[in-house]
Amino acid sequence: MSFNATKSEVMHISRKKTVLQKLYTIKGQALREVNKARYLGVIISDDLQWSAHVSTITKKANSTLGFLRRNVKNAPPKLKEIAYFSLVRSAVEFSATVWDPYLCKDRNALEMVQWRAARNVKNDHRQTSSVTQMLKDLGWESLADRRRDLRLVLLYKIVNHFAAVTTDGILTPADPRTRANHPYKFRNIGANTTIFRQSFFVNTIPAWNNLPDDTVRSMTVETFKSRLKFEHCQ
Repeated sequence: MSFNATKSEVMHISRKKTVLQKLYTIKGQALREVNKARYLGVIISDDLQWSAHVSTITKKANSTLGFLRRNVKNAPPKLKEIAYFSLVRSAVEFSATVWDPYLCKDRNALEMVQWRAARNVKNDHRQTSSVTQMLKDLGWESLADRRRDLRLVLLYKIVNHFAAVTTDGILTPADPRTRANHPYKFRNIGANTTIFRQSFFVNTIPAWNNLPDDTVRSMTVETFKSRLKFEHCQ
C-alpha cells in the first residue's frame, strides 16, 4: 500500500520484506519516498509501529514539563496539576485511540512523562521518594489505563452511532452462549500478526466484552465514562 504523506512525498506500507519500488509522480513531479510522515498530527511509520510518534510527543512533553517546573515551581499543587492536564497530558493523549503503542519501551517512555509531572506537582525530586505513592496520592491513573478507556469510549460511540465509523464485517455479535457479562458482546477478531493484534478493534473488543452490563447499557457518553472510572475504583 502506498500512502501520500504530503504533496511531494510518498510512503510504502507492506508486509513484504522486499517492497516493489515504483516511481510515483503528481503533475510530472516525482514524489520523494519516506519511511515516516505526519498525518493529522500523528506520525505514521512504514512499519506501522508508533516509536517515532511516541519519541516526538514525549520529547515535546518533557520540554513543556521543564518549562512548567521553572515557571510555576512555587504555585499551589492544584494549579500545577491543572497545568499538567491542560498543556502536557492533553497533548500526549491526542488521537491516542489510533496510536496506542504496545512496545514496552514506548509505554514506559510515556509513563515517564507522568512520573516527572507527579514529581513536579509534589515538588519532590528525591531519588528515594516513591513515584508510585505520589501517583496514588494524586489519584492519577496510568496513561496506559487512560488510553484503554479512551478506546472503550470510542467503541461505545461507534456502537451507539455517535461516531461515523463503518463497522460492516468487523463488529459481529458473539455467540449467545458466551454473553455472560452482557448481551452486547462481539466476536473476537483473530490476528496473525502483532501489528494487527494491537489494532483498534482487535485490541478493544475483548476489553469491551468484559465490561459490566450496566456500563455497556449507559445512555450517554458521560455516564459511560463515569461508570468506567467507577469500575477502576473498585
